[in-house]
Amino acid sequence: MNKFMKDKNYLLKYCLKSLVILTMLNLGLYLTNGLSFEFVVSKAELLLPLLGILLCGLPSGLMHNCAHGNLAPKRLNGVVGEICGTIMLYGFRGFALAHMFHHKYPDNPTWDPHPPKGHSFLRFVVSPIKATLLVVERAYYQFHGETSESKTNIRVQLVLFNLGIAARIMFWVLLLGPKLFVLAYLPVYAANIFVFAHINYATHVDLPDGSSKIINLNHNAYYRFVNAVSLGGYFHKSHHLRPGAFNPAKVEINDARDLMTFIPKAHA
Repeated sequence: MNKFMKDKNYLLKYCLKSLVILTMLNLGLYLTNGLSFEFVVSKAELLLPLLGILLCGLPSGLMHNCAHGNLAPKRLNGVVGEICGTIMLYGFRGFALAHMFHHKYPDNPTWDPHPPKGHSFLRFVVSPIKATLLVVERAYYQFHGETSESKTNIRVQLVLFNLGIAARIMFWVLLLGPKLFVLAYLPVYAANIFVFAHINYATHVDLPDGSSKIINLNHNAYYRFVNAVSLGGYFHKSHHLRPGAFNPAKVEINDARDLMTFIPKAHA
């Protein structure tokens, strides 16, 4: 967050650098392998979408750890984070920055990219990127001023960010081919989007008085399976208490004590 606060072009440079690298990779893949549109699927290949279930929450869980610098040696966090950010399409640095806001202002309607606020689960699935961009934009104006120059910077960032998503999609199409892209990559991506959204939706509880709290979930087969795959993703209360733990499922906490995150001023 310090780099973002001090450098008004921090995310702009990252988006531009990512786009240039991805464009070069895509060009190299195209010149080397071309692009085949053959889509003949064998019976065995029909089992590939199961890979998405088996890997549900793993890329997003690893990227989450990288955002906290939990891998050793430390330089691995940037490398693994970028690989996982390419799988999740939106890159690593913007995610890491927004996630720090989530920890600094958990469930705050203004500064948390995904506060509960009574939203349905569908809202968490379809609009996480938009909500994150709004928080980053709000923070950018606070640190660097809401001037014509900063507004132009934000607009250019947004263009480069969306081009980066398109370049990452093309990277996976060129690397895997259309058939494996559909049968293997898309299920992994969809499963991780679902799990990541549901973790944020289910573990942040919006209370009737407008306050919020964070909980752990591990009480049925689904939660136990996903916690095993996602490195303790649904142990979200434990994660907020011990963000430096690689797997919060292995952290001992006093689970009987509520972890309140947001209390409206009227109730403070």
